[in-house]
Amino acid sequence: MPSSPTRSGAVSEDALRAPGSVSGLARALAALKRETDKPLPVRIAEAALAAVGARRAAVYLRDGDRWLLGFDSGKEGVPIEPPKALLENVVSDGGRLWVPLDAEGETHGCLALEGVEHEEPEELAAALGWIFGSVLAASRLSRLVKDAEFEIKARLLELESLYDLGLSLSGQLDISALADEVLYRSISLTDARKGTLIVFGERGAGPLVRSVGGDLLPAHALWSWELPEGEAVINNDAARVPTAGVQLSDCSKCLAVSIAVPGRRLGVLAVADKESRDGRVLDFTPGDARLLSLFANQASAAIETTRLHREAIEKERIERELELAAAIQRQLLPRELPHTPGFELAGSTLPTRQVGGDYFDWFPLSDGRLGFVVADVSGKGIPAALLVSTVHAAIHLQIDASETIVDLVSRIDRHLQRFSPAHKFLTLFFGLLETGGDLVRYVSAGHNPALVARSGGVIDRLSATGVPLGLLPRGSWREETAPLHKGDLLCVYTDGFTEATNGDDEEFGLERLEQGVRSRRTLPTRQISDALYGEVASFAAGIPQYDDQTLLIIKREA
Repeated sequence: MPSSPTRSGAVSEDALRAPGSVSGLARALAALKRETDKPLPVRIAEAALAAVGARRAAVYLRDGDRWLLGFDSGKEGVPIEPPKALLENVVSDGGRLWVPLDAEGETHGCLALEGVEHEEPEELAAALGWIFGSVLAASRLSRLVKDAEFEIKARLLELESLYDLGLSLSGQLDISALADEVLYRSISLTDARKGTLIVFGERGAGPLVRSVGGDLLPAHALWSWELPEGEAVINNDAARVPTAGVQLSDCSKCLAVSIAVPGRRLGVLAVADKESRDGRVLDFTPGDARLLSLFANQASAAIETTRLHREAIEKERIERELELAAAIQRQLLPRELPHTPGFELAGSTLPTRQVGGDYFDWFPLSDGRLGFVVADVSGKGIPAALLVSTVHAAIHLQIDASETIVDLVSRIDRHLQRFSPAHKFLTLFFGLLETGGDLVRYVSAGHNPALVARSGGVIDRLSATGVPLGLLPRGSWREETAPLHKGDLLCVYTDGFTEATNGDDEEFGLERLEQGVRSRRTLPTRQISDALYGEVASFAAGIPQYDDQTLLIIKREA
């Protein structure tokens, strides 16, 4: 507690016990309690007049190193401003008193008195200074509390508004409608006259631009505005955008914020010309910047959610299309093995995606011969599957009309040249197992060398006899033959086997495939096929492969 005032600033206990002093203090306190609707400086001055019998009282409030007049009872008199020096004690000068209004070691104001008629004016004035200083300090504290309460209520209102805005934005999954919502809400939130929102495009797409009241900047300039992430930037002179170097369009004050998620910038939001109730343009404040920054965080999350939702829908659509294409392609593959006395057959394909670019088929002919094909289409996914469908249809349409294998391959090539996209081609091995089974006729259009494992363990390679189909305007091919004796085995495959890689980026290679065929040539064809697929998978050791694997095996029984 502060000490009691004396003549040098602290009053003695004897003075306080004096009848005049006590009555003066009582009058002062009574005056303070009356007419509480009056401003505090007025009440302090009136209380001082009642306490000390002065002709005139003025109250000054301290503002840093300055004194601001709060009230002066003598409006016509000469101002009785406090001395320039900081008041620490009661100062008396020719009938005037200047009383510092102190509390808790801090001077909050000054009481100036003129024409004091009290017997002990200085000591009583010092006591009044202590009382009035405490009252003034309490008033200031009360005002600070009220200001804090107002600020808290304002912040709560902001948070409630932002929460409502967040709910509104979170339910919007259309990016165009969301952009409109974000822009209009930001303009309303900041009392701006105009605004522009740019949401950057993805995968080469142009930006989405929304404006109210005209574009603040060209899209490229607003895009290039270097804004800190999560913090709005105030530009109240708005002559030029510093980093963009471009004149703002028809506005004097601007507030901009980056729309971003961690590690990625999604766009830019800018509002301009904050409008007062009477239509004047006001400066944007740090509070406006804070509020727009908080809103931008919500807008960023909503935009990112919308994009992720859109990507999820697109991914789901593509997956459905791939599943449908895969189902269609499965219909192109043979469902069962043809019955060929004296031979054991096996055929299968393993796509690296839902839809592959490999193809195999069997073609039992009316004269007892057996046609078979293995093809490898360039590319992957749906485009490759479409080309597989084209090849499947072309072979089935042309096989009965073709006189030779070369004729058939030429017809297929012309069909591809006519109906397939440019820059798409395929390698193909078409074979024809003659009646009796001791001879295979074939055309290899740029395909991997087929393998013939002889019963004695020797491996023959059947090299390409022409160029891939669809590659050249006028390709040429020749027919070759290979004997197939009892116990021999023919293996036709795609490069998904030989080019399979492991963690060291080493390829499985043709030599490993030959060794696998040679060592298993006496097994049933189904077991040979399963073992070769398993060997490649073991070699890859879980490394994802990017090429389909297809295998066709014909074994002449011993």
